[in-house]
Amino acid sequence: MTSDEQSQVETMKLGKIMIFVSDLEAAKRFYCDILGFPLKDETDNRLAFVHEGCDFIAFKCESDASVENYSQVARSVFVFEVASIDQTLQELRAKGVRFLHQEPAENDFSRYAAFVDPFGNVHEIYEPKEIDGDVLDC
Repeated sequence: MTSDEQSQVETMKLGKIMIFVSDLEAAKRFYCDILGFPLKDETDNRLAFVHEGCDFIAFKCESDASVENYSQVARSVFVFEVASIDQTLQELRAKGVRFLHQEPAENDFSRYAAFVDPFGNVHEIYEPKEIDGDVLDC
């Protein structure tokens, strides 16, 4: 590819986050009431939530996902940034959210914990690490 061809290729950006759920009413309770995403719009086969950055949509599907081997099987995972992982973990557990980590795990740039929605979709919360006031990035 020549430099002229490369300059014509548009850079992609994340435009929508979509998940599939088997029960829209249960999804509304989980994502609105427990996780705190306001409902923007709903139809008979989808929910749209208010989310900064890009559209967050749940579509109705027939069956739930399997959580087995969460970190060993290819999948997409939503990772939500929180100010305090310890506080958020405690609050979400008190609301009945099932976490896959007993304690937050750690990598080079954050502390994180994976949880499962009622449909088998795995998400994570994470708290970025800071060094000398600078937030580390992956």
